[in-house]
Amino acid sequence: MSQIDIAQFREAMGRTASGVTVITTDGETGRGGVTVSSLCSLSMEPPSVLFCLNKGSRMLPTLLGNGVFAANILAHDQHRVADSFAGLIPELREDRFKVAEWDRLHTGSPILRGALCRFDCRIAGVFEFGTHHIIAGEVMALESTERKPLVYSNRGYHKLQAA
Repeated sequence: MSQIDIAQFREAMGRTASGVTVITTDGETGRGGVTVSSLCSLSMEPPSVLFCLNKGSRMLPTLLGNGVFAANILAHDQHRVADSFAGLIPELREDRFKVAEWDRLHTGSPILRGALCRFDCRIAGVFEFGTHHIIAGEVMALESTERKPLVYSNRGYHKLQAA
């Protein structure tokens, strides 16, 4: 059992910087989306990504039931999209997708127009650890732009600037 204080761990992790991603899905079990800050590459062969989602997330059954998702990495001016899918905009809680315009690629998952990068994936593996599921996705299609990323650190959004 770890001797690390949970509050201290949460505070330290909050100081780190990460990109902001909205995970979306659509299929037989419905349409849904959630904001995450844990997306990263997993493998080049096959091209794949992974992200973490709390076991208590209302999005989890929809995502796992559909078996597909899109990882929409947000551009610097898309913080409202992040807030919508984090449930922070009351008037959009019933339909978070109203915040932006969407396309579809290979899997049928909603792909955000204007995103920095858009990965369309099928779920390749799900692993449980602690309070979260680690979800691996094989990339079936992707698009990227030259836009600047939205960065999250210290409980706020930031723009990336050259040092």
